Amino acid sequence: MISWWLITLAALLCSTEASTLNRQCRELLSCSIQKDCVNLPLLKEQMTNKSVSAQMYDDIDKSTDYGCIFTSGCQDECNDCPLCLNSKLQIVDILSGDSPTDGECPELIGCATKCVADSNMDILQINKCVRQTCAFHCFDGSCPKCSAFITRVFNQMCVAGEFRKRVNGFKGACFELFRDIVEAKFVEKFKAVGHKPAIG
Repeated sequence: MISWWLITLAALLCSTEASTLNRQCRELLSCSIQKDCVNLPLLKEQMTNKSVSAQMYDDIDKSTDYGCIFTSGCQDECNDCPLCLNSKLQIVDILSGDSPTDGECPELIGCATKCVADSNMDILQINKCVRQTCAFHCFDGSCPKCSAFITRVFNQMCVAGEFRKRVNGFKGACFELFRDIVEAKFVEKFKAVGHKPAIG
């Protein structure tokens, strides 16, 4: 599973406004659920009667097949969504050692590029590095358009899987649930920067 896809999404979000993104990519988000790019039955089971935790973030990450979203399951929808289509091209750039020069999301892109440079092209090492080290920058306020898109992906899962009803003691909206999950995952990093996740 290519969990580091969000790094490449960040680089191209700069060219697409969030309101436009929602309209252009709605079919892609729906397809990701319909074509089982998200293991919704497993996620529903993992969320039922559980409290918000870092493990919940990891479960969502592991249950989402972005290769399916980009190609095998939702290729047409991805190609119709400029964000998704450009993301595939950005993956190639980052893997080849090139990094975007547009100045957007420098922490996120810089972190991912370093993961690739330090990995000796070991995809498992890249995956682990980006998931554990870089993903925080999608939610720390330095790349708001990345956060906006990832939140939309989660919201689609949340609605389809009725996560709000399943999570123990949760009463808010889907984006609030995601914010709580992200904060639980990166709690020490958010304490260090002195603010909450930039979600919603």
